[in-house]
Amino acid sequence: MASRQAAAQPDLDDAPDQESYSGRLLLRMPQTLHGELARAAGREGVSLNTYITAALSASVGWRSAERESGPSRLVRAALIADLVLVAVAAVAAIALLLVAVL
Repeated sequence: MASRQAAAQPDLDDAPDQESYSGRLLLRMPQTLHGELARAAGREGVSLNTYITAALSASVGWRSAERESGPSRLVRAALIADLVLVAVAAVAAIALLLVAVL
């Protein structure tokens, strides 16, 4: 039995290079966990694969530098709100100017 366990656990020194990974993984989990993950993915509006991939990548900090380098959604929303406010103010100023001139 010990030899079966040793065969089931690969030696980390013999792990393949990163270039040889296919990106595919067969993962066994309890049915209850599978169901909970599927429901969470449904609430997020993404596939189960996308949800699990995002959760795993977040847990190891994978590509976190890429996400941090770009503007966040909140910053983008604030910039758009500012642009809309400036446009509305410009239209109001032009309207007041036309009323004053005429």
